[in-house]
Amino acid sequence: MTTLNDRLRAGQEMRGMMAAGDSSHYALPGVDQLAPDLKRIIDEALFGTIWTRPGLDLKQRCVATISALMTQGELNLLRRHIVRALNVGLTPNQVVEIFFQSTFYIGVPAVESGLRLTKDIFEELGIEFEPALEYDPNLHTDELFALGQEMHRRHMGSFTETGMDSDSPEAQLERIIDEYNWGAIYSRSLLDDKERAIISLAALTSMGVYDAQMRRRIRGAVGVGLTSTEIMEIFIHLSMYGGYVNARTSMRIARSVFNELGID
Repeated sequence: MTTLNDRLRAGQEMRGMMAAGDSSHYALPGVDQLAPDLKRIIDEALFGTIWTRPGLDLKQRCVATISALMTQGELNLLRRHIVRALNVGLTPNQVVEIFFQSTFYIGVPAVESGLRLTKDIFEELGIEFEPALEYDPNLHTDELFALGQEMHRRHMGSFTETGMDSDSPEAQLERIIDEYNWGAIYSRSLLDDKERAIISLAALTSMGVYDAQMRRRIRGAVGVGLTSTEIMEIFIHLSMYGGYVNARTSMRIARSVFNELGID
């Protein structure tokens, strides 16, 4: 039987492995001094129980965590998790790509703040960063729109026309989203389809989005290869980053979607 001390040791080992010897990753300023019992609970429950679960690999967990922290604007903790992501094998360009993927979910101001922080981290670590230039500015707008619709179908399945007037503000916004979110960003090569789905699910869960968009995003995640186990594990992982109420609600929505799809 696993004891609480076993969980504590597992949590400390997980912290140590992801920190790669950086002792500052063990400190929780404020929590250390004011709530040592809470620090132990965090080590046991988050790092010793959740981070050690087999449903996702460490890279996927880092991707989900960075997405959740960016959504919440938690830059201090985001700093640590960017370093941890690099330590477990994400490349600098993949870390930056998480911000690309998040732009239309959390907005430009949050992404700019995250990128400034990431630039500082790369400089502190002596990382010589070469940006990946994949965007083709020579595409015609109709070509970018067509690419966006193709990527939209690939990630979300078939979608029905809303019947809205093509000149309406809503239709104009949809065109911008199709061109730039789906066409310019989802088509980039630095993250795979599953990682992009993880980022989107983490952002929506952290924002508490429970409407049809979450259902479609879960269906889309299944469509690009995430298993029901992996999807549920994303929500379990987020329970101590975005709150268990959001995580549990997302799990219930996922269960309903799985039932509709005939997935056990």
